Amino acid sequence: MNPLEEDKEYLFFVEKLISLPDAEYFILRDEYQRKYLLPQQYYIDYNIQAGQSILCNVNKINCNGKIFLEPRHPVYQIGQEDIFIISQLKMRIKQRTKEPYFVLKAHNEKTNKAAAINFSNIDTQQLPLKALCKIVKIKKAEVLLEVLTILE
Repeated sequence: MNPLEEDKEYLFFVEKLISLPDAEYFILRDEYQRKYLLPQQYYIDYNIQAGQSILCNVNKINCNGKIFLEPRHPVYQIGQEDIFIISQLKMRIKQRTKEPYFVLKAHNEKTNKAAAINFSNIDTQQLPLKALCKIVKIKKAEVLLEVLTILE
């Protein structure tokens, strides 16, 4: 049984950066001396270095026991609110089911990696829009938003 729990934050030691055929990964070690791979490509802006300790949230533990870690975002935390520019509607494909879904790409002066996933109150013909948003999740360094209020 894994001592780590979903939606909880733990301290990890960054051992080193390694290259595998598909990408580069940080090797992280938890307090129980277990090791995890964290894909470097998403976290370039986080300035993660070998030899430091970082806080990571356990975003998900899948049915095979694979653990998906999300390092603490350098600017945002879940539950915070901020103003974002909602710029374009973008279709994405769910990795597992291959179903299409839509997000609204967003940005502000603090991050270019944001997307609104809850946006039923937006007329996409009116983009770009300025909106007050709530951070509902952070996944692969992307800030996922719920649009609270359209501004202007």
